[in-house]
Amino acid sequence: MRRSRLAPRWVWIVWLTLVAALLTGLGLWVVQGVVRGVPGPVLSGVYVDGPLDALIVVAYAVTGGVLASIGAILVTRVSHNPIGWILGAVAVWLSTTFLLIMALHFLHSPNDPQTAFANWLGNWTFVISVPASLVLLIFPTGALPSPRWRIMPWLAIAGIAGWVTLEATSEVLGLGPVIPNPYANPQLSQIADAVALLILPALVGTVASLVVRYRRSSPEVRFQIKWVALAGAFQISVWALVWALEAFRPEAFGTEAVALGTLSLIIVPVALGVAISKYRLYDIDRLVSRTVSYAALGVLLAGVFVGGVIGAQALFGVTDDLAVAGTTLAAAALFNPLRRRLHDLMDRQFNRRKFDAERVVEDFSSRINSVTDSDELASDLSATLESTLAPASIGIWIRA
Repeated sequence: MRRSRLAPRWVWIVWLTLVAALLTGLGLWVVQGVVRGVPGPVLSGVYVDGPLDALIVVAYAVTGGVLASIGAILVTRVSHNPIGWILGAVAVWLSTTFLLIMALHFLHSPNDPQTAFANWLGNWTFVISVPASLVLLIFPTGALPSPRWRIMPWLAIAGIAGWVTLEATSEVLGLGPVIPNPYANPQLSQIADAVALLILPALVGTVASLVVRYRRSSPEVRFQIKWVALAGAFQISVWALVWALEAFRPEAFGTEAVALGTLSLIIVPVALGVAISKYRLYDIDRLVSRTVSYAALGVLLAGVFVGGVIGAQALFGVTDDLAVAGTTLAAAALFNPLRRRLHDLMDRQFNRRKFDAERVVEDFSSRINSVTDSDELASDLSATLESTLAPASIGIWIRA
């Protein structure tokens, strides 16, 4: 009993230490990078230069803090599950390296060897956060679906090691100004580039493992997987957008895009925390329906706005300002009716059980005033409870 009391206390002491390290590193950056205007360091593979680039610093610190918090919550509540320990270990790594990088940047000038070492660290340390997503291989039980999946963690480890080596031995450090890498090794970098590709089959295997678990699991585990699947889809969408900007519009690719991608890394750990702790677990269907309905609403209103502006100018020859004002008013008038229609439609598709239950309760409420026979009332109430709550047994007591 004594050990179980002390364990959460030590966990939260470590959590406070990590948060303090992140806040200290953030404060050192504010003094050195924002107040003094000293350029650098490299962080998340990006050369941080100027107050605007502080976005990437804040995103990095927030990511470390969220990982530390989710890891601490899971370790204290379900200490037998290794997922909390893995997230905590990643948070320890991110927090300590963040503080070291910022301390070296604060204590030394940009041309010192110590600052070059800090830039080198910042070019590859962020890759270690990737295991926070690969814990899905053992989600939610903490074990693989079966022994046949044992190859996937090794592929993931090899791919991450290759990616780390690639970033650590590349010829330049960070995006932006060309900063020579003092530890560059072109031959090793080429080999690491090929090894890093192993992370792709590991990611595919991660998704496949979730599909297998979903098909073989209980309803509760399926709700857990839905939470993580929604978060994973969102994170993949964000990084796909970031990579598309880098590939097709490099002039639009900057610190803001990298900061957005870094912040998206916290989505999956948050979903893991909700799913494993089973907090508001069964709200996922409503969350999915609302996400899709608001996304559809945004597309429809954007179409109304663009079509209204173009149509008003083409048909009536009105000015730009008048067309914009008219279509803005029309979009505002359509907002609530469209929102209600879309919510109702998406509830039917994604939250069917809750939608049907609400309809059944409404029908029962409308009939109850006209029922006078107690036996009929008890039978109707039993049918309503069975169709909405599906209890194992029902007992009704009617006072005479």
